[in-house]
Amino acid sequence: MTTSKKFIALICISLVSLIAVGCSDDSSPVSTSTPVDTAPPAVPADLELNLADGAAVLQWAPNTTDSDLAGYIVERENMGNVTALVSAPAMINSYSDANPVIGISHYSVYAVDESGNQSAVASAELVIQAAHDDHRDIEMSY
Repeated sequence: MTTSKKFIALICISLVSLIAVGCSDDSSPVSTSTPVDTAPPAVPADLELNLADGAAVLQWAPNTTDSDLAGYIVERENMGNVTALVSAPAMINSYSDANPVIGISHYSVYAVDESGNQSAVASAELVIQAAHDDHRDIEMSY
């Protein structure tokens, strides 16, 4: 009978050990979090700058590749001063700057996705020179 008690005790100890090992802390748990989006959206394509009724009009092709696009930011830099013309992402494909300034203005357009990733910048340049007779001479480049 002593042998069977030892055998039963050995089985009980083995079972307790297996249960303890099965419930042990795993040093590399399986992650259930969603992957972080770090991919920027596509650069605004086919940027055009035109002058219409004294306004600088920027237009670009719609983004058809990024399903998480939040919108576009539009900025103007003139003589080192940067002005956010569209400061929060907006779902637009054109912007009209009703009051372009004299001098060289660099217009920048970039896309932003819902994760806050920004595309590279598409830009165009507008030169407005003041003439002696107070008329403006205008030159545009991309």
